[in-house]
Amino acid sequence: MKKWLITWALLTAVLPLAAQEFELPPGKWWEDQRLAERIGLSAEQQQQIRDRVYEGARRMIDLKAAVDLAGLDLAEVVNSSQFDPDAVRATHAAFQTARQKLENERFEMLLEVRQVLTTEQWQKLQELKRRMQQMRQQRRPNERPQGERPPGGGI
Repeated sequence: MKKWLITWALLTAVLPLAAQEFELPPGKWWEDQRLAERIGLSAEQQQQIRDRVYEGARRMIDLKAAVDLAGLDLAEVVNSSQFDPDAVRATHAAFQTARQKLENERFEMLLEVRQVLTTEQWQKLQELKRRMQQMRQQRRPNERPQGERPPGGGI
């Protein structure tokens, strides 16, 4: 039991960090000519990424709508005057399923884009992403980490 708890604790701490490494820069980064040149992205690769992102975005629009509808349904059963915990659980399960489908599609799109890039291009892109994040953080020195309260105990 203790071994299982240690494994679980490590996974819950490490997996979010690993997932952060499998991210792409925001926006249409593949269309930024300076960035494309810095990582050695060819015109063919740019088109492949454009196509994959477009198709993924089309699929995700429908999946996002399904999440929104499931969230609306969940709010309705939670706020019903005839409150039924079993109905809330079932509706919550449907909501979670819709969210998971959306996240899976996003993940698959990331995989497809990653397949277009060479290992060297991926590493360069990740390094540029890290630098951009550091620069953004340096520009906002007064910003507190999420959840941290301001001095004086403000809300």
